[in-house]
Amino acid sequence: MPFFKKKNTESFINGSLDFKQLVDATHFLENHPDAVYTLNLEGQIVSYNQKLSLLLGYGGKKLHHQHFSEFITSAEAKRIAPLKQRALTGETVHFTAEVTHHDGHLLTMNVTNIPIYQNHVIIGVYGIARDITQHVQLRLQHTRLSAKEQLTASLPGLAFLEYETKQDRLALSAHFASLLDISQHRLASLDYGEFLLEIHPEDRSRFKTFLTLLRTGEPAVSGSFRMNQTRDYAQDVTCQGLRSEDGNQELFSFLFQAVAKPAAEHGSDRAIQPEEIRKLSLYDEVTGLPNRTLFLEEVEHLIRTDHPFTILSLDFNQLHQINEQIGYDIGNQWLRQTSHYLAEKLPDLYCARLAGDHYAALSTEPFDEVALKETCLHLLTLNTMRFQIEGYELAAELAIGLSPFQHDETTATELLHTANRALSRAKLKIQPSYEFYTSQLDLEIYRRHQLEQSLRHAIEQDELFLEYQPKVDIWSGQILACEALIRWDHPEWGRIPPQDFIPLSEEGHCYLPIGEWVLDTVCQTIQSLLQQRVPVVPISINLSSNQLLHRDFLQTIRTCLHRYQVPARYLQLELQESILLHESEFVKETLQQLHQLGIQLILDGYGSGVSSLSSLRSYPISSLKLDRSFVAQLEEDDRSVPLIKSIVYLAKEFQLSVVAEGIETLQQLDQFRDFECHSVQGYLFSRPVGIEALRLLLKQGVLQPVESMKKSPKKPLPSLHGLISITRLNGKDVNVGASPVLITRSTNRSVHFYASIRLPVDHQIELSLQLTDIVHPKTLIEPLAVTELDNGLFHYSADYKIRAQSGQIMKALETSEQLKLDEFFLLS
Repeated sequence: MPFFKKKNTESFINGSLDFKQLVDATHFLENHPDAVYTLNLEGQIVSYNQKLSLLLGYGGKKLHHQHFSEFITSAEAKRIAPLKQRALTGETVHFTAEVTHHDGHLLTMNVTNIPIYQNHVIIGVYGIARDITQHVQLRLQHTRLSAKEQLTASLPGLAFLEYETKQDRLALSAHFASLLDISQHRLASLDYGEFLLEIHPEDRSRFKTFLTLLRTGEPAVSGSFRMNQTRDYAQDVTCQGLRSEDGNQELFSFLFQAVAKPAAEHGSDRAIQPEEIRKLSLYDEVTGLPNRTLFLEEVEHLIRTDHPFTILSLDFNQLHQINEQIGYDIGNQWLRQTSHYLAEKLPDLYCARLAGDHYAALSTEPFDEVALKETCLHLLTLNTMRFQIEGYELAAELAIGLSPFQHDETTATELLHTANRALSRAKLKIQPSYEFYTSQLDLEIYRRHQLEQSLRHAIEQDELFLEYQPKVDIWSGQILACEALIRWDHPEWGRIPPQDFIPLSEEGHCYLPIGEWVLDTVCQTIQSLLQQRVPVVPISINLSSNQLLHRDFLQTIRTCLHRYQVPARYLQLELQESILLHESEFVKETLQQLHQLGIQLILDGYGSGVSSLSSLRSYPISSLKLDRSFVAQLEEDDRSVPLIKSIVYLAKEFQLSVVAEGIETLQQLDQFRDFECHSVQGYLFSRPVGIEALRLLLKQGVLQPVESMKKSPKKPLPSLHGLISITRLNGKDVNVGASPVLITRSTNRSVHFYASIRLPVDHQIELSLQLTDIVHPKTLIEPLAVTELDNGLFHYSADYKIRAQSGQIMKALETSEQLKLDEFFLLS
């Protein structure tokens, strides 16, 4: 049964949700990232996904027809009853609730309740619940520990410990690092058993006895111990233990005070000063982690002993923006939180802070690609978190580069450099990810470096330009709006795809002048169209979070509209979901003021992040643009269908229009018509065009769908694995690594191949092509033409510089295996 079904127009209205059909929406419920359920008017559970039963600890047991009050205390039921009633009177309600797990412990949930309509009558509630228990506990723990840390900070030699016996959770203050002569990184990874090893063997039983006394009701205990395994337990300490003040029967606190020894026993202050100075010089003062110098010393030691290891280079990519737009105090807290979570995610790895929020970690296990990939995926879950810092909700954009030690004569600095190269490659991906270093990355890194150097001067040298792609009514083809798309015509590398240089503008901090140039150019375009009496539609520009968070952004918009006398209704701003993760009052206020100016706000790429439709009610969003991945997956994954239907239908509930992006085939168009999508954008109606072509399209007013995008081959092709590299560019010899290509055809004059990188195509570039079996010598070629395919790959044709060399490739193709294009580049 379809998820949503449009009724006849007499009984169907926007704002109604067919409850019976929602009950049958199993695909949507199961694929939702949170616990999802529906309640009838009596409060009984009618439908739910597996995440709800797992979250509540009921496993395979049925929750159907159970009343929601069975999962909360009577006091909690009384507290949230008015909130439930608000949902039953037509309001979407957000609240926090304490829910009882099947085994009796309490969970803290963020809950959203949305009313369900049928024939204009509310008949139930649609609920979404997210478990925030751990987040709340960590915040309370952090607050409690921070308070104790501040109390003991001014007392030399004083440190405190908290131990929760039920959870076997140990928390140590930072001063323990100096008390035990260990690094903050090592301190953060200590568990209870390892802490006991820092107590003299003869004194450990006494500490255990202290715990037993406290657990059995003793209010306080005190005594002395010998500690510090590093110095043969030469550090005497006094200890006081207390029960928790908040009634937790399993939580105990201990204060440790170092006992000073006579100077004769440990030497003069002057004698230990160099050691202390060295210690200060090797550890980061903000996070307590080893710094770059100490990290490289550790790597050099592993190289000397020929011990296997892998370097992980990790960058959270947010510190500069936080420092610039929020403040350095928040930036320091960001560093402490990211380093804490890094140590938590990598308890067995040696971590260091290199610079900014750029860290490094060492895995000293033999190289295991599968295990390292799992580690990276585990780390990348940090990108889905929201870091709570003084009212700000900040999101990471963690990317990871990995470089294994190859047991050669490389240095620590060189290995870290290769890990950073892989990190740069990982940042190029649409979503921050991880990348292993290979020499094949060198060509991409070389190109990236060249682009970085040129981008700062692209505006003044008039290399940037805009193209415009229409958004049309899905049924009539009438042009409703256009999107302005920035392009870069590089003098050496040719046409650069936006996905290659937009991230560089963010990292290179030249996003503001580029963003202002786009705004200025679009306003000029609108002014020109109005003056020429061409039918004008709104034009949208893409907005980054960095632009929105800049203090002068709103004034820049007002000034530009006024300068060109452009009515605000002709300007649209497309926002990324990540912008909404900040959830700051500044963001909300800025968006509200933009809305009040008359500017339409569009949420771009919806479905690729974590925003729920209900959360958008806090923002004046007028339209959603579906992430193009939904369109791409339709042909291969039927499970996308109910999800798209649900988004479109629920968007209508919130009076939001929906744009489907990336429509390239008539089949896709028909599917989105079935989904009742409002408008579409894609090559099926028009490629992005220049300003002159846009004028003609606007005068035409209506566009007809025509399939024109060049398709990537789906069937296996006779193919050879090869490597491509640049040997000469603009009259200069170049020596860089290679990038993988798939060779599919050759004549005695030219060769055809596919690549994932776009290279310039003119007589100023010379490439070398080599088969990966390394039996054949390198072949010099000159690229003639390049075509971008619908899957983001590039098809090249190139002439042989020495035609006699064509024979070896033609002969090899005769006996080559057949391989699918997508599979090859997925493996590469």
